[in-house]
Amino acid sequence: MSRAFVKESDAETEGPLPQVNGPLHVSAATVAAWQEELAAADAEVAQLRGSDAPEDRQAMSSAKRRADLLRARLAAAVVVRPSGPAEEAGFGSVVVAEDETGRRWTFTLVGGEEADPAAGRISWQSPLGEALVGGRAGDVVDWPRRGKALSLTIRSVSPN
Repeated sequence: MSRAFVKESDAETEGPLPQVNGPLHVSAATVAAWQEELAAADAEVAQLRGSDAPEDRQAMSSAKRRADLLRARLAAAVVVRPSGPAEEAGFGSVVVAEDETGRRWTFTLVGGEEADPAAGRISWQSPLGEALVGGRAGDVVDWPRRGKALSLTIRSVSPN
């Protein structure tokens, strides 16, 4: 069939799934969320199975792809539990830091799959995450940024 006759929504479900490379370091909460999402996708597939309606077949195809991706993520998931002293920044820690101007920043150190910088959730393997890991209240770390690094003083570290 010519690509001219394929809807945009059809194109989204074609082709190979995105690759899940290596272990995915995540929290137990993320694994639980993925399991719930997988159960919902599987339930959607079961509900739509047998329907001949084109919109149902499209929805089922989309749900199957979502379920396959979630299964791949779950298979690659490595649950990282906070370890080390509670006062030392590590995976799962909430770190409050202050820059030279007095601006406060709050970061939660998470796995790459959980990262959402706009929400203050940064990967523990990112440049800033690596600078914070092992830090304690009172430590000064450099936040590598484009142009010029920003010095941050860690004000507190707490488990998430």
